[in-house]
Amino acid sequence: MRLFFKIVLGIFFLVFLALAIFLIPPHLQTQAVEPDLPSEQALRDLMSVEDGPIAVHYVLSASQDVRGSKLGHTSFLVEWANGTLFMIDAGMDAEGAAAFVELLKGIGGGGEGEFFGTVGDQLGSHLARVKGAGFTHLHIDHTQGITSFCETRGDGTALLQTDHQRDLHNFNTSEGAGLVTGSCLSRGALNGTELLTNETFPGLGLVALGGHTPGSTLFVVGLKDRLWLFSGDTTNTKADLLTNTGKGFVYSGLLVPENTGRTQKLRLWLRSLNKNDDIDVIVSHDLRALQASGMPQFGQ
Repeated sequence: MRLFFKIVLGIFFLVFLALAIFLIPPHLQTQAVEPDLPSEQALRDLMSVEDGPIAVHYVLSASQDVRGSKLGHTSFLVEWANGTLFMIDAGMDAEGAAAFVELLKGIGGGGEGEFFGTVGDQLGSHLARVKGAGFTHLHIDHTQGITSFCETRGDGTALLQTDHQRDLHNFNTSEGAGLVTGSCLSRGALNGTELLTNETFPGLGLVALGGHTPGSTLFVVGLKDRLWLFSGDTTNTKADLLTNTGKGFVYSGLLVPENTGRTQKLRLWLRSLNKNDDIDVIVSHDLRALQASGMPQFGQ
């Protein structure tokens, strides 16, 4: 019996050691990324630029019932008066969405899902208007749709991407990074420090966040009367943002190595901005909160 316990203890130690070897590098990588954040006024300045965007829409590629809430896989389209569109995130394809549904069912709490079409399929004849694209981060559920997009769109779309997102990858982002690198997107120039901009897309800004992944990025869209902040997966729901609730050890420590100190700082920062009547923080997967924001769905 004593020998049996020694064997079990030895196996447990080896598993723990292997897990530590696997997880420590991505944790250290994520911990190292804590860029300075811009002031509220710097964000608001996007609302007064000349020829800024006139509208923001969302595209829903898939949804799933999860513990009484509605999880969505979304892309967002920023529109200018000249017809130009900029796409934030690319959603999923049918196979990926189905696999995601089964994953959440297996973990527990995931219900039935529905697929509505890739972003490329849903944009149809409007694809040629998409002159730029970017990603809140490079997890596969945010990048997978770029394949079908490029198959139909072809070249001619600029990729706006921070250096952190381009250069820093781990086991959760390497597949998505590969899709983006091998896509039809060609990297565009960014100007600035805390708030990054590109002159082709006035009124659009990028902020390097870190926290969720090393390359997590906030996209800021300044309409004349409203500031939209696309926070990616800094939180899973808008309620978690407003209550400053983290994702728990299993998620942040094991499944997706997060810098939890940084994500808490970002939650508090975004929550303070969201208190303004003319600022809305959009959490990528919270479909009900997105719909309650009043943002129109593209084509409707």
